[in-house]
Amino acid sequence: MENARMLLLAAVVMVSAVGCQSDATGAGEVVPPPSIPLTVVPSQATLAGGQAIRLVASLHLADGSIATPDDITWSSADAAIALVDHTGTVQALRSGRVQIVATWRDSRGSSVIVVGNPVAKKPKPCAALTASGPGTQTGAPCA
Repeated sequence: MENARMLLLAAVVMVSAVGCQSDATGAGEVVPPPSIPLTVVPSQATLAGGQAIRLVASLHLADGSIATPDDITWSSADAAIALVDHTGTVQALRSGRVQIVATWRDSRGSSVIVVGNPVAKKPKPCAALTASGPGTQTGAPCA
């Protein structure tokens, strides 16, 4: 009879424990905070090949404040079009469209970079040729 009481008591304890564990708001349960929105500025930019721009990622906190964490990870969806370094500086390489993604913990934000043709270099002005006497000229000829 004593064994039956012990078994019954053990069964009651187990049912109680299982009932508590099925409750999603248990006292010992760690619930991760929701993802914080990460905003990348500018959200879109157009660059010519060879140009660079620095993106800034910031968190918009529930209290309305804005924070800029130091440990943001940056990545380029296509490193042949544009590269991004650990500071968020994007280097445009060749024509195309690429998404640059900033990640901080569970939060992500992005910017779309459109890369056009490389910047054309302006021709250097040439010095005017002047005659300083018969058969002589000074100044560099234009190329």
